[in-house]
Amino acid sequence: MVAKQILSTAKRSSKKRTLSATSATSETSQSPKRAKTGPLKLGQELPPADLEASLALPTLNLPSHDDIEAEISNTVLHTNRAPLMVAFGVQLLRYTMPSQPLSSRLSLAQAVMSMGAKAKAIHLGIQSGKTAEDEGWAEGQPSVRMMGRKIPVMRRWGYNWQDNGKGVQEPEKIKQEVDEQGPPPKAENMFSADSGPSSDFESQETVKCEPSAPPKPVLINSQSNHHPTPEIKNDANDPPLWALDIEALSKKSASGNAGLINSLPIYDPNSARNYMLKSFATSASSLPPTPSPAKILKSTALAKERERKEKENNLALLLHALDLLFASWIDVIGAEELDRRAFGWYSRVRPQVSAGREGWGGKGEVKLADLLKLRR
Repeated sequence: MVAKQILSTAKRSSKKRTLSATSATSETSQSPKRAKTGPLKLGQELPPADLEASLALPTLNLPSHDDIEAEISNTVLHTNRAPLMVAFGVQLLRYTMPSQPLSSRLSLAQAVMSMGAKAKAIHLGIQSGKTAEDEGWAEGQPSVRMMGRKIPVMRRWGYNWQDNGKGVQEPEKIKQEVDEQGPPPKAENMFSADSGPSSDFESQETVKCEPSAPPKPVLINSQSNHHPTPEIKNDANDPPLWALDIEALSKKSASGNAGLINSLPIYDPNSARNYMLKSFATSASSLPPTPSPAKILKSTALAKERERKEKENNLALLLHALDLLFASWIDVIGAEELDRRAFGWYSRVRPQVSAGREGWGGKGEVKLADLLKLRR
């Protein structure tokens, strides 16, 4: 099924691509106004370097390592489990698959969350039927294993994105920072490694995906349902990847519109990025005392802008805390074991919600100090 879709997509997408007119402003820009990034559209994709720059995530701008750790330790987020899972995945891939660009990391991280949420919804009886994976839509498609889950992917041949990592702090710099500071005190009752997620996911909603501009597909045997799925190992020579949205592919086929697909559906990196940017509020337990009514902002626009900046800064703190965690372990246990342990770490710090349907989409606290305690 997937093979036929890929072959037809290759024929439809042979037309020369055009370039969109403007590039988005980086999240680290000093300008208060930033261009919004939307779903990738057929024929409107940016050049690789510009696309990666438009997806830039917020970073911290504090004077010293001590200041950063103090800020992280004092931060308590109010969020639900799904965006935290995406953040874990995005930063984990910097260490387990460092050759992948940010667009691929966002796509893969969104897939891990969305596929897990779908399986959990069916397990709880919130949705009926089977997952597309259980129906065999991923059979024969190349895949990568991430946080205990197998993700079907497409290789993006010819996507030359590297431009010296403009605007991004590389994992090597984080590791050097960790080495220079020396190991922090070890936490008591250190984690026990978790082998994977099984069905233990929660989601406020599955991040919506719109079709991307089609990368050059991997042509696979039309009888692929009778062959084992090839799993891609971490290799610096591998091209960038898209996570294939087999749920969307299954729905299009079921609705009779399979022949109308202009491109294979992928998990859109813009959706994952925007989802994280809006999801990490500050917990009331870590907020300063409420100001007097006279000092409360009366302008809705100003209030929204302050809330946006707060969530953006919280995301930067979370991502940096995850960097410090993964950087402290990668040289000791390697990429494969780091990936295996990541879900266990996520489980230790995720929001605590009610079990079953009652807790579906529920929000709670995430103490960033707990992430720092998991460092080696």
